[in-house]
Amino acid sequence: MDTDFDLFPLSVATGPAFCNRKTEIDRLKNCIENRRPILLASPRRYGKTSLALNTIQQTKIPYAQIDLFSAVDEQDIERCILKGIGKLISRMESVPKRALALASEIFDSSHIRAVLSKVGVSIEISKRKEKPAYHVLDMLERLERLAKKTDKKIILFFDEFQCIGEISPDHAMESVLRQVAQLTQSISFIFSGSNRHLLHELFDDRNRPFYKLCERITLERISQEAYAKHIQKVALKIWKTALSQTVLDTLFNYSECHPYYMNLLCSRLLLASRAPTSDLVEKNWFQYVTEERSSVASEIDLLSKNQRKLLTVLSRTNGTDAPLGQKFIQQANMSKATIDQSLTFLEKRDYLYKNEHGYMKVLDPLIKAVLSESLF
Repeated sequence: MDTDFDLFPLSVATGPAFCNRKTEIDRLKNCIENRRPILLASPRRYGKTSLALNTIQQTKIPYAQIDLFSAVDEQDIERCILKGIGKLISRMESVPKRALALASEIFDSSHIRAVLSKVGVSIEISKRKEKPAYHVLDMLERLERLAKKTDKKIILFFDEFQCIGEISPDHAMESVLRQVAQLTQSISFIFSGSNRHLLHELFDDRNRPFYKLCERITLERISQEAYAKHIQKVALKIWKTALSQTVLDTLFNYSECHPYYMNLLCSRLLLASRAPTSDLVEKNWFQYVTEERSSVASEIDLLSKNQRKLLTVLSRTNGTDAPLGQKFIQQANMSKATIDQSLTFLEKRDYLYKNEHGYMKVLDPLIKAVLSESLF
């Protein structure tokens, strides 16, 4: 069924495609308004970026989104921040020549200059001996002065922020960002990350600069109740009828309310000319599992034999609340020490998570579906 808006996107969800997260939006808004740095944490594809961008857009405050996912060294981090600041200034002043004039007042110096490119204002730094962390501090201090000069509040949104911990061994870049985040009167900082192990090292180690700097929102899966309300609204718009509870239950069963897989299933169901049945939901899910089986196999092949075996057992048993208990040890036919070692690795790599009931489960429903059908 055709629609003029992607109601179940597989990337960033905006407008009517954004589902729930009302409590998280309120908390995030409060931190932005009071310039309290905040960390958004969850596994990948849970909707952190969608939450941040939807909340930022509601505040109508100019912002820079700085994605560090592809950064491999401190020079890359510097370039990402430069690019973000350029886009931020273009949002502060939509007329290109005025934006350039605004940036030039603050950034034109012997080693930093603002230029006008096809995509808007760009900030460039000449080659110097100083480390990138020094340049970043200089840029952010100038950005603070620009915000004060124009009497504007601004937001810096750092996505995939855990990457910085692996790149900067002396923590210089972390120290610079902490310094600015603590002293700023105009900039709100949002940090977002998806690797729980790396985030723990960054934000919970008392010897690291970010220790106790941020408030924290840990995103869980959206509730069945919230999804049901969202999906039924779409169903009434598209098919003029609500979906049966059986269809909803089938959606919840296969997607496990994982935001990415829920959107994937629903986006495929929208192709139907009439309201889908539970059989159609099931057919679409198993078709997708078949399509992705080889990519899952390639990923799982990178694990050790014991790690694969433990992941497979947890997939087939739908998790356990006692992974080191005698019953599970017998089910897995593995030693307690081997389970403990494999469990630690799989948790660090976000293959496993502990749900609200204390059960250790496979995080990705697709991996679980593929392994449930396979042999060790």
